[in-house]
Amino acid sequence: MGKPAPSPSPGRFFFPSFGFAPVIRGALLALTVTGAAGCAHHQDTVDTVTDWYHSYQGGVIGQQRPPPPGAHQPYPKIGLGPHTAPELPSPDLREDITADLEAQHELSQRQDAIMGAMPSVADIPPVPGRTGHGAQSASLRAADGAPSGGNATASPATTGSGTRNPPGMTHQAAPVRDSRGQLVMPEVTTTVPDHPEAIPANLPQMADAPPALPAIAGIDLPDNAQRDGMDLPSYNLATPDDGEEIRFLPGSDQIEPGEEDVVNTIVNGRGNRFVIVNGYGNAATATAEGQATALDLALLRTRTLTRLLVARGVPATRIAVRAHAFGNGARLAIVR
Repeated sequence: MGKPAPSPSPGRFFFPSFGFAPVIRGALLALTVTGAAGCAHHQDTVDTVTDWYHSYQGGVIGQQRPPPPGAHQPYPKIGLGPHTAPELPSPDLREDITADLEAQHELSQRQDAIMGAMPSVADIPPVPGRTGHGAQSASLRAADGAPSGGNATASPATTGSGTRNPPGMTHQAAPVRDSRGQLVMPEVTTTVPDHPEAIPANLPQMADAPPALPAIAGIDLPDNAQRDGMDLPSYNLATPDDGEEIRFLPGSDQIEPGEEDVVNTIVNGRGNRFVIVNGYGNAATATAEGQATALDLALLRTRTLTRLLVARGVPATRIAVRAHAFGNGARLAIVR
């Protein structure tokens, strides 16, 4: 028996032993590399055409885009984030903020409806100018105080020093000067002139005593009606600037962390005396609407502190509350 025929090798099976084997091997290797590159960075038809067009245009748009900031930095650790929910304002304050935003939105809509669309260049009237032959227009004649009829080319008015007023300007008196050309200041006196404009002669006469109480049939006046005033308390109330400062979160009625220690110190040193709670609303404007909004925040801050005091054993009858539109945070003061 003869020797068995050798089995063909894989290379011989796929690549015959003629001159096209190296070419086929190179084509397959190129296809493999291209497929691996396509898996690494996939581009669809639109991206490919866009990149080709940008390369055709050249310049900055043809360059490769820079990576976004932090692309090469390590991914942040989720465990380092906060574990507790942030302190939110109370529901009452959130309702006030929502109502203010709605009022501002409605006000802007009403103003837009009243004012209408913005005027265009075609709607703006032209600037009045001079008519032909040196005559003034009606608006300029009215500004100069010149009569509408008669000679329209009358000479401009002259001042006391002989100088002419420029056209379109109202007539003004010339300043008074002395012989050296210096301006003369008005005379300053220490006495008030006896003119009716300065001292009215019909000033009402001030009474020596308050008027008598009215008498109404069937109604008896109280016992203290004839007295000069009410009996005032014997203690002195603290001013808004007295006491310990309590800091709040910006625009919120929630106190900052650690401020409860200040409340505990006030409660421990109070004894049986009154506690004055002064709340401030951080008003940014002096308008009535701005101060009213600030007072709402100030009252909510005083409510927060009042609840803390009551929770620590301070009777509600021994707490006095005050609200101020201007100021930051709140203050707790003990009546001395």
